[in-house]
Amino acid sequence: MHAFRSCSLAGLSCAAMMVASGSAQVTWATETAPNVPTGFPLGILCWNTQNQLWGVSYLATVDKDGTATYMPSSGKLAAKVNAKGMVEPPQNRPAAFDCFGKTIDELRAIGRVIELQPKR
Repeated sequence: MHAFRSCSLAGLSCAAMMVASGSAQVTWATETAPNVPTGFPLGILCWNTQNQLWGVSYLATVDKDGTATYMPSSGKLAAKVNAKGMVEPPQNRPAAFDCFGKTIDELRAIGRVIELQPKR
């Protein structure tokens, strides 16, 4: 029984240390990270004119220069959205999807975006 009590006390002190170190990490992360980009939708829907199918790509990364990368769930054939909001046509393949050359605002206006719903 004595061993159980000391283990519980040790467990509490370990838990307290984990909470303290976790809060220190969160504080550090919020002090060094830039503001979260909010102008990009979570996903974009595009029509593939060659294959006659819809493709959905999800926001994968946003670079510090404001360029966003959208990737399908397969992880292949990424699309770049430049800092001006234009979906850039690919340089290494034909632009089969109709989103290329359009801006995020144009896609939003025709209902082709999946908005990120922030927790309120």
